[in-house]
Amino acid sequence: MTASLKKSDALAGHVALVTGGATGIGRAMADAMAKAGARVWIASRNDGAIHLAVAEMRAADRSVQGVRLDVTDHTQVESVVSSIVETDKKIDILFNGAGVMIKHPVIEMPEDVWDQVIEVNLKGMFLCTQAVARGMIGRGYGRIINVSSGHVKGNATNSAYAAAKGGLESFTKSFAAELEQLKVDVTINAIEPGGTDTAMWRRGKSAEYIKRAVESGRVRPPNYMSDVVMYLASPASRAVNGKIIDHRQRAEFADKFA
Repeated sequence: MTASLKKSDALAGHVALVTGGATGIGRAMADAMAKAGARVWIASRNDGAIHLAVAEMRAADRSVQGVRLDVTDHTQVESVVSSIVETDKKIDILFNGAGVMIKHPVIEMPEDVWDQVIEVNLKGMFLCTQAVARGMIGRGYGRIINVSSGHVKGNATNSAYAAAKGGLESFTKSFAAELEQLKVDVTINAIEPGGTDTAMWRRGKSAEYIKRAVESGRVRPPNYMSDVVMYLASPASRAVNGKIIDHRQRAEFADKFA
C-alpha cells in the first residue's frame, strides 16, 4: 500500500487550474488543492461566483486566483492557459469540473440543448485538456482529472448528459494510452462521484426531496471525493492512469491521503 500523504503540503509548489471551480464539486476540489499547498486558478463563466470563491479562499489564507473562462471557446481556453503559464511558469494539475445538465426526452430535445450539453461537458474538457497537456508533456509531468457521472449507464430524459460523460470516459482511457506511449509522467483519470449536493443537482427538486436525499446519505457533499482527487493530483499517483474511479471505491484511497 502506498504511504499516506501529508495533507498540508502534498501539493506544495504545484499550480492547478480548476474549471467550474467557483461552485459545486469544482469549488470543493479547488479548496482541497489550495489547502494542500497548491496555487489554484479558479475558472468559471460566472464572474460573481468567481469573486465570492476567491474572496472566501483568500480569507482562509489560500493561494488562489480567479479567471473568467468559457471552456467551449477555443480561443479563450488557449488565452487563459497561456496567461497562467506566463504568470506561474507551468500548470501541474488540471481539474476539468465545468459541466451542465439539461434534461429532455430524446423525441422533444431541441438541437441547441443537445449541442450545449455536449459542448460544455465533452468539447470543453477536450479543449482544456489539449491546451494544458501540451505544456505538461513538454515538461514531462502533469495530472489531469475529469468528472464523469453514473448517468453513463443511461437514464431517461438525460441522454445528452449521458452521451457526453460516456464520451469523456472513453477520451480519458484513450488519451491515457497515448500518454503511456510518450513515456512521460503525465496521467489522466476520471472520478464518478455519484449523487452530489450541488446547485445543478438541486435544480427542480423540492425542499423535502433534497432533505431526504441528503439525510439518507444517498446524495453526498461536494467534497466527498476530495481524498481521491488529492491523491490523483499528487506525484504519488504516477502508476494510476486511464482509470474511472467510482465513489464506491473512495475507501481504497482514503489511507493514501490521510
